[in-house]
Amino acid sequence: MKKVLLAFIFLMPAVFLAQVTIPFSSDRGMVVFTREKEPENYTGSPYMEEDFQRGIIHDEQGRTMGALMRYNAIEDVVLIKLQEQDEESYVLPKKTNITYELPGYTYFIDNIQTDNGNKESFFARYYKGEKSDFIGVPKLDIIPAQKAKTGYDKDRPTDIDVEMVYYIALDNNFYRETRLKEKDLKKFFTSSAMEEYFKSHKIKDVKDVIEMLKYYESTAS
Repeated sequence: MKKVLLAFIFLMPAVFLAQVTIPFSSDRGMVVFTREKEPENYTGSPYMEEDFQRGIIHDEQGRTMGALMRYNAIEDVVLIKLQEQDEESYVLPKKTNITYELPGYTYFIDNIQTDNGNKESFFARYYKGEKSDFIGVPKLDIIPAQKAKTGYDKDRPTDIDVEMVYYIALDNNFYRETRLKEKDLKKFFTSSAMEEYFKSHKIKDVKDVIEMLKYYESTAS
């Protein structure tokens, strides 16, 4: 009989998790947790994705499983649904050998070295080449609830917002935080080839940064 030891931390006491098993492969299931819906005592959203997105879960053994996923920044977990009509969502144990591939990026857990020290969390990888790596870190912004100060005011619930903070690493160096602005991205490069690239290309979004890094890969010696 298989024995599994599971440890977990809850950041929202109202959330209840029960153990279940789903078939991640034909020979061995993976233990996950089912969870109840978010309590409705805040405004905004703790999710990076507006809705569940269809993707693929991978592990180090090459096993894959299709699922619907979204990242919850309050609990720092990737929530999983097996079918769209499911009311319950699931959470896999936090392990570095499990990745969550969604359209455009892949969530993974790691400990990286940045220009502000080490950072351990879930990351979203947008692009990885031989000489460059482009990732993001979901940043949680919480404005605490406020009680009404006068009889004319109303109580304000906690407000939650999640935005992506971007990092780039070149030539196996540490990751540096950056905005997706040309003046910030130019600071990463010193070659004349990249100087010419910026003269003829505008950088406005994630896709533009990926194309920029692909060009850098093609010119870097």
